[in-house]
Amino acid sequence: MEVVESASSLVELKKQPRTRWTALLVWSTLGSTIGSALPCGYCMGVINTPAVHMRSWCQAMLLENYGLEISPTALNTLWALIVAIYLIGGVLGSACAGWAANRFGRRGCFLLSGSLLLLAALMFLSCRWLRSVELLLLGRVVVGLGGGLVSTCLPMYHSEIAALPQRGTLGVCCSVGFSIGMVVSQIFTLQSLFGGEELWHIALSFYVVFMAVCYAPFRLYAESPKWLYIVKERRQEAIQMLIRLRGTDLGIEQEIRAMDDETSVKGTTRTLGEVLGDPKMLLPLVLLCSYQGGQQLSGCSAIFYYSVSIFRNGGLSTSAAEWMNLAAGNVNLATSLMGPILMAKFNRRTLMLLSSAFCGLLMFSFGWMVEYTAQIPWLSYGTMASIFLYLIAFQLALAPMPSFIGAEMFEVPSRSVALSIGNQVGWGCNFLVGFLFPAMHTLLGSYVFLVFALCSFLVFLLTKFYLPETRGREVSKVAELVSRGFRSKVLQ
Repeated sequence: MEVVESASSLVELKKQPRTRWTALLVWSTLGSTIGSALPCGYCMGVINTPAVHMRSWCQAMLLENYGLEISPTALNTLWALIVAIYLIGGVLGSACAGWAANRFGRRGCFLLSGSLLLLAALMFLSCRWLRSVELLLLGRVVVGLGGGLVSTCLPMYHSEIAALPQRGTLGVCCSVGFSIGMVVSQIFTLQSLFGGEELWHIALSFYVVFMAVCYAPFRLYAESPKWLYIVKERRQEAIQMLIRLRGTDLGIEQEIRAMDDETSVKGTTRTLGEVLGDPKMLLPLVLLCSYQGGQQLSGCSAIFYYSVSIFRNGGLSTSAAEWMNLAAGNVNLATSLMGPILMAKFNRRTLMLLSSAFCGLLMFSFGWMVEYTAQIPWLSYGTMASIFLYLIAFQLALAPMPSFIGAEMFEVPSRSVALSIGNQVGWGCNFLVGFLFPAMHTLLGSYVFLVFALCSFLVFLLTKFYLPETRGREVSKVAELVSRGFRSKVLQ
């Protein structure tokens, strides 16, 4: 059945007119990715390396400002909150993203998220000068709001400016941007740069350099033709934007017909209640939320937030742990850069099945080896190898696909609301891991990694039985395949 499904997807791809990579399309994709996804990934990983200095500063400020001498346990809780409150902002930002994407447009959300990221950078830069832990916490919330908007609206924007054969390539750009941002943060937080006791606040706000370059030509970026055509009903403007994006007016009739079909069936936009109350939305919502949540519960967040301490526990010195963390980030980035090629050449189902299965196996191996490292010291090398191999498997599909798979299952009227719901689940699970991992690790020890492995295996089973192949298919056809809930016959 999967062979037939793969063949049908290839046939549909071959029916598409030859696509061009116009300057407007490339510039809009690169500028929006570097200007918004990169800063959000930067903020996700930036507090990993300077954690020791930031914790000491927080402890000193609480004593100086309030006379509070907090215990190590209370300090751990405060630090977990500083790490995870970024994710609370992400949940709130995702909750607003569906409304904002329809109200201001996909490109407008890019500007809105940039304003939030800039405000947060000012808070990070001044929190140490003003000796305020509260300002640091507030900055983490605000940058999380921007991150929630970006993670919801940017994949939507990329999928809507891309032609059908380009959709997989552009769909992973948000994930790649996050990965680049994390590596950049690891570089700039080295002790020899901005990761020291006196300069960590500069490291927290350094991402504005990338924003300045990419937001300056904001008005030159393309707006989503689908938003113009379906949501705002500015048909002529949408057609002109399509011609500019494609570099020709040949072949755009098919895209216009597809947009007409989506409008005639669903109207221009749908509310949260309409999406949740529609039985046809059940399976795609379950798939989207499971992928967004499963991505975080597979263990990636624990590695991204606490990799330095994990490497230290493996017997490395502080300096060696920092460099090993940077090496892990580079492996993660190098694999993520293969994402556009993988998504263009291979089917989504195949990649997700491989990714989730290997992530589960490697996380299981990691947990088992950590448990017995004290008795068998050379297993520490195996734990480090497991992290690197896990990151490679993670970037095959479990990292990039959740950000854009919703855009390939939901038609435009339901898309912004559905992606907002999915991203709220993703950010919420990210928060749970970021905030609870230290406590779970204390309670369960290395067995906590077995819980992450189980989540990856559950994603594998869900993909095996319920995910249709979306590569090369119009969204309306995919939506029809999953419209019967868990009775849907997706392998067609």
